[in-house]
Amino acid sequence: MTVPADNPGVLPGKDLFSLHHIGIVTARRRYDDTVATIVACLGGVVEEQGEDEELDIQGTWLQVGSGLRLEVFAPRHRIESPITKYLSRSGGGLHHVSFETAEIGACRALAVAGGAAVIGESADHDGWAEHFLDPAQTGGALLHWMQALGREPNVPEAPQG
Repeated sequence: MTVPADNPGVLPGKDLFSLHHIGIVTARRRYDDTVATIVACLGGVVEEQGEDEELDIQGTWLQVGSGLRLEVFAPRHRIESPITKYLSRSGGGLHHVSFETAEIGACRALAVAGGAAVIGESADHDGWAEHFLDPAQTGGALLHWMQALGREPNVPEAPQG
């Protein structure tokens, strides 16, 4: 790997965002078993369960380990959507990695300046501003940035001094 000449060794995103959650998609028929297995095998705790009408999914938020959050979700119906397309291509599994920020615009600008294509964006999806990067550019990983609207994000503050 070659470091660009204009990179002085400073990580521009270092204090800009933090890991929020990892998303796992599963078939509807395997959803309950998937959640139960993660809870049992990782000592997880169910934080929240619900449905997302816009994405037509049901989901469960699980707290596992030391501060790691997993989102397990499945399509509710058989309508064509990005989730059902992913499921038919892959059979399910790790779907996305989400980062929380207090500065969604700066995160987007950093990604675009680095040559990334933004493939999805929402100014307000269930209380979050968000954008996704094209997984074709990130080794197949769907990277997702999100900023809480109307509440403080859980982003570590930069050290003082």
